[in-house]
Amino acid sequence: MAVFAVMIDGRHVSSLDGASADTVLSMILARIISHMSEPRRLRVDANGVSLNLYAIGEELSTPAVVMLHGLRDVALSLMPVASRLADSHPVFLADLRGHGASDKPGGYSMAQMIYDLHVVIDQMTGAPVVLFGHSLGGHVVCRFAALFPDRVRAAIVVEGLGPPAGRRPADPLLALEAEGARLLATLGAPHTPRPLPSLAFAAERLLANNPRLAPERAMELARLGTMTGEDGALHWAFDPRAQSVFVGADADANERYWTSVRCPTCIVAGAHAAEYWRSAMPTGSSWTGAFAPGELEARVALFPDAELVTLAGSGHMVHFDEPEALAEATLDFLRRRL
Repeated sequence: MAVFAVMIDGRHVSSLDGASADTVLSMILARIISHMSEPRRLRVDANGVSLNLYAIGEELSTPAVVMLHGLRDVALSLMPVASRLADSHPVFLADLRGHGASDKPGGYSMAQMIYDLHVVIDQMTGAPVVLFGHSLGGHVVCRFAALFPDRVRAAIVVEGLGPPAGRRPADPLLALEAEGARLLATLGAPHTPRPLPSLAFAAERLLANNPRLAPERAMELARLGTMTGEDGALHWAFDPRAQSVFVGADADANERYWTSVRCPTCIVAGAHAAEYWRSAMPTGSSWTGAFAPGELEARVALFPDAELVTLAGSGHMVHFDEPEALAEATLDFLRRRL
């Protein structure tokens, strides 16, 4: 009789213990699948700011994908998309500074976030990468790709071209007054959000802001996006001061970077994103939050090599609403353009 023995999770499993070959094989496969689906946590030092990363997938010959989330979000919310990409690419997900398990140093300029991304790429892989960014992460991706074109093979920018025109007052003096008020409000904010009454309350807030979310997914996102603070209370896992990254944002500057992104770029838009932009305005505002006909397409046309994908069932938080469709659009783009 053939005798076989293996070590699984520190436990010696042998045919002499009565384990069949099929049983041992099933245990091995289950453990392999478990390792593939469990992200590995890593830390990267960006000139004194400790950044939290998750790695998923195996080392492959294909370019690594580095994924950046948006403002007031966390890296793990992108995991349903990342797990699909990890079948064919090594994937790294970073908590932006001020978010998740990364340090919250109080300084949140666009330049600092670009620097953080450069450090992540340097330390994780020496080769050019695919960049994936949602919202704020998309802004960082576009600027990084323009500044360091030799480091980027392709870019996926999800809801990352900013809001439609018309959000700010047309009068230049009123626009400056609003910018000053926003500067004081964001930089003067406390470094921790107000305590949350419960996890269920956090899930309810997510459902209110994202009407297409399933309740169970909202609870999962609430768990991922909250943390217990030093005061023992539950808080959202971001520094409110991180919103200062967009104070003084300049549409003309955005366009200067967009026209310099040389890599193949996939722009992903949510068909219902106007809900998100409209909700950020004061009650009584007449601004609809919707792009004018041709407005988004005109922005996409500024990129030297870009295509636009609009997902019909998504709002601004595309990875909340249609993670499978977003993953498939990304994989299709990479299969065709890498």
